[in-house]
Amino acid sequence: MQIAPHPLLSAIVKHYLIIEHKNDIALNYRLFSDGNPGIVFHLKAPLLQYDQRHTRAYFQPKSFVYGQITHYNDIRSVDDLAMLIVVLQPNVLLPLLGIAAYELIDSIVQLKELFGQEACDLEDQLANAASLPEAAALAEQFLLKKISATCSRHDIVDEAIGIVHKHKGIINVKNLLDVLPVTERQLERKFSEQVGISPKKFIDTVKFQNYLKQLQKLPSVKEVGILSYACGYYDQAHLNNFFRRHTGITPLQYRANHKLLAINFMPLA
Repeated sequence: MQIAPHPLLSAIVKHYLIIEHKNDIALNYRLFSDGNPGIVFHLKAPLLQYDQRHTRAYFQPKSFVYGQITHYNDIRSVDDLAMLIVVLQPNVLLPLLGIAAYELIDSIVQLKELFGQEACDLEDQLANAASLPEAAALAEQFLLKKISATCSRHDIVDEAIGIVHKHKGIINVKNLLDVLPVTERQLERKFSEQVGISPKKFIDTVKFQNYLKQLQKLPSVKEVGILSYACGYYDQAHLNNFFRRHTGITPLQYRANHKLLAINFMPLA
C-alpha cells in the first residue's frame, strides 16, 4: 500500500510504503534497488539480514536510514511483518541529513544516531500507533518538523532526475549533457554526492524499474521479447544477464511471483 506525502514534503518523500505480511513460518525475502534511499520503521519484529555471501546475519534496527542499493539482499522474517518505509527522493540524503549519498551506499545508519532522543520517541509513538496508516502520519509529522529550505531547492541533479523519469530511463548520459549546462565530470560528481551512484547507473535503475512494472502487467509470456524492446532493451540475452545480476532470478521467475510486497521486495519460494 502506497500513501502520497504531504505537498510540503513532495520534494523529499516519494511515497510511504506500508508492508504487512502474516507469517505462520519464517520466510525469506529478496530486496533489490529501486533507485531511492529511504527510512525504515519496524513495527513488529525486525528482519534478519544476510551479508552477500550468506556467512553472517544480523537483525536490522527498529528504525534506520538506508542508501542506494547496488546488489540484491536476502532478508528473513521471524514473525509477522509490519513495516513502514518512507521512500525518499533519490537526492535528498545530503540536504536532509547532511550526509553525502555515496557514504551510505549499501549501508544503513540507525535513526537514533542521526536524531537522538527524538528518534527514540518516534519509535515509541509508532509502536503504539493503532494502524500502519496512523504510523505513517506520525512519521510525516516528524519529517515536517525537520524540513528546511535546503530540502526544497532545485538544481542540476533535480533536473536530470526529472528528465530520466520523463523518458522512463530510455535515455543516455550524452542526452542529459546535451540539455543541461554542466560537464560530464561535474554531473558525475554531483550525482555521487547527492544520489550516491553515477548518472549511468541511475538511468539503468529507472529503466529497469519501468521494465519490472510493465512485466507484471504483461498478459502473456510470449510478449516478453516485445516488451523488452519497448522498454529500451535491444538484446534479450543481455537483459537476462542484467536481470539475474540485479535480482538473482530470471524475468519469468519474477513475473510468476504474485506475492510481491513492493516492486523490488518479494518473498522467495
